[in-house]
Amino acid sequence: EAFVFADKARIEQVLYNLISNAVNYAGERKEVKLTQKLCGETVRIEVTDSGQGIEPEKLKNIWDRYYRADKNHQRAVVGTGLGLSIVKEILDLHGAHFGVISKVGEGSTFWFELDTVPFKDETTKTK
Repeated sequence: EAFVFADKARIEQVLYNLISNAVNYAGERKEVKLTQKLCGETVRIEVTDSGQGIEPEKLKNIWDRYYRADKNHQRAVVGTGLGLSIVKEILDLHGAHFGVISKVGEGSTFWFELDTVPFKDETTKTK
């Protein structure tokens, strides 16, 4: 378990956008993996797809509005091209670290990290 101080609805939007992108770009294997890792005082969430990956020179632009790394994608990808720019905006507002690791021909892992906070269970207080 990990507890963070965050806007639940906005983090759900981040997860929705990252998972939706992963599903759209999962390639022929159609594999998407969601991982949570506790790393000291942060929690790291990763969304990994089994798609074709993103070329290194295109990685710096993927957070821009309306940018699509693969303009010649073989199947119709639903979306406005705003998903990753919205993810960036929300994660910036949360002070989160985030990024992408991608290998052409192997897929991509989008990740973000939030600081954890101690959990106080008010129901176990003694009088």
